[in-house]
Amino acid sequence: MDAPEIWLTVLAAALLVGEAFTGSDSRSIGRFACIGTFVIFIVTLLSEVPPGGATYWAGTYVWDETAKFFKLFFLFTSMAVTWMSLAYEKEIPENRAEFYSLPLLITAGMCLLASANDFMVLFVALELVTITFYVLVAFQRHNSAALEAGVKYLILGGLSSAFLVMGIAYVYGIAGSTNFTEIKAALASGNLLTMPVIIPLVFGLLMVLVGLGFKVAGVPFHIWAPDVYQGAPTPITAFLSVGSKAAGFVILVRVLVDGFGLVPAIYPYWGFLLTIMAAASLILGNLAAIPQRNLKRMLAYSSIGHSGFILIGIIALAGPNGETPSGSAHDMAELAIGIYLITYLIASMLSFVIITVVTKKESPDAIHNYAGLWQRSPLLAGGLAVALVSLAGIPPTVGFIGKLSIFAAAWESQLYSLFWIGVGAAVAGFYYYLGVVKTMFWSKPLDATPIPVEPSIRFLIVLLIVATFVLGLFGYGLEVMVSGLAPQ
Repeated sequence: MDAPEIWLTVLAAALLVGEAFTGSDSRSIGRFACIGTFVIFIVTLLSEVPPGGATYWAGTYVWDETAKFFKLFFLFTSMAVTWMSLAYEKEIPENRAEFYSLPLLITAGMCLLASANDFMVLFVALELVTITFYVLVAFQRHNSAALEAGVKYLILGGLSSAFLVMGIAYVYGIAGSTNFTEIKAALASGNLLTMPVIIPLVFGLLMVLVGLGFKVAGVPFHIWAPDVYQGAPTPITAFLSVGSKAAGFVILVRVLVDGFGLVPAIYPYWGFLLTIMAAASLILGNLAAIPQRNLKRMLAYSSIGHSGFILIGIIALAGPNGETPSGSAHDMAELAIGIYLITYLIASMLSFVIITVVTKKESPDAIHNYAGLWQRSPLLAGGLAVALVSLAGIPPTVGFIGKLSIFAAAWESQLYSLFWIGVGAAVAGFYYYLGVVKTMFWSKPLDATPIPVEPSIRFLIVLLIVATFVLGLFGYGLEVMVSGLAPQ
């Protein structure tokens, strides 16, 4: 097994040392980071997973199809973020190359999360991700909005970590282990399901889920998202929106499936919490996005709604009563989670790449700055329109396949209430997504100056547009990509 976490950490350290001793400019460091991440992506893609998976480091690290899928997801996300960061070069204070090296450490932490089979490994990996994000969110020290976003993220991130640690302590105190496999075995024996014991165990699990609720920006733990998304550098906002969110969901899969094994006796507690969180995220996220006049803030609220859709997939894994549904329904839920994450990755990256190019200092990310964008750059306007239409879930884009897969999984698992709430939320999303499209194509531009696009960024935009339509028209390709998502 070639652990990408190790190579990412080595690459980050090498780039930091190389910059210090060679005086390389930050743009060169960014190119090396992008190329290095691509090489690690290919090596991971070619790595084989043994039948049934394998564990290492005394059972704390698992290498299975789920881990491989998410590692590839995080590596691609990191590569795209670094790619778009090169277009953001002018906004990096003092050309500091750490802006390209630190995301490698975040990616290493996310990859470790994908393989975590123990609460201790999970916590260390999660803190590596979170602490590095604290630095990057407030990286623009000259920008008061960035500093404010960094402080808010730090305070609420620390609060979520406190909940997580307390929950882990309760689980360890009752189960006698922090290893997911051992906890699952103890639950299977039935010794932990007696009434005096199950109450503190469930309390610990709920505290863990509260801590993770902050990571996935689910309601009511979403309060940090709009300010942090708006104040952070745009590439870091993209990383938070896609990578950090996916990291939170892979933890949920590991804890609820690998750790607690979808035990019916415990499901009513966490199932109720996640159901309320999913419904509230769908409703609040989409309704709060409607009045927004800042594009990044609008996408922040919409990302809360997307968290609700993915939470439906997590709940569908357990079925309506916590009794794991039939094989087809369970497999459908697993595929739906992976498919939705890929569709969200493509659409979000495409939108944030274009925002990076269009952003103006005098009125950052305001939607009125996109008025008449079609006349200034047909590629940027067309690309952003494709991204927003995909996020809305309109065919023939890949976003339609993502929402369809979640709805199918919800219906198959008899989650009818969440199904209809999700349909209503998707319809509400049409209004604010298509409102931006209307502004770009049917409004007069405030500034008719053409917007130049670097060849490398132009290539990335075209690549993501093609992927949006190809995967949207040939949904079977998505199923093949994530067919190994199920934990082995």
